[in-house]
Amino acid sequence: MSTSPYVPDDARIKHLELLQATVNRLGTNSFLIKGWAMTVSGGLTAAAMGGAGWPVALIALMMTAGFWLLDCYYLEKERLFRSLYERSSITPADRIPLFTMDVERYARPEPWRLVALSRTMSLFYGTFTVVGIAVTVLLMTHPAPVL
Repeated sequence: MSTSPYVPDDARIKHLELLQATVNRLGTNSFLIKGWAMTVSGGLTAAAMGGAGWPVALIALMMTAGFWLLDCYYLEKERLFRSLYERSSITPADRIPLFTMDVERYARPEPWRLVALSRTMSLFYGTFTVVGIAVTVLLMTHPAPVL
């Protein structure tokens, strides 16, 4: 006797499409935040090296930390919605209610520290953090413009 694979009905497919659209939107937000982080932190670091001094480098470092935290928020939410998507697409016996977006109840949570220290986040924002610290320390010890 063969078992046929589970085929979701139209309502379940619409629910999955809604969840996928949310995941895409959160991914786009994360991408935009990385672009802003690169632009703002890089620009402020360049301005600090060009003569604005260590306070501007310190502001660039704080902006990097702020963008890192904001990006962690979006990545954490994206992972929650991916988990909800996976749970929504499994066999009928374990399904969650149609059109629910309640990630707190139905998704598998992931601690924000693990998200913040994930490989991609650490490499991207860690690079800006190390450069920001180096420039701040350099400008504090040598007040004259380096460039």
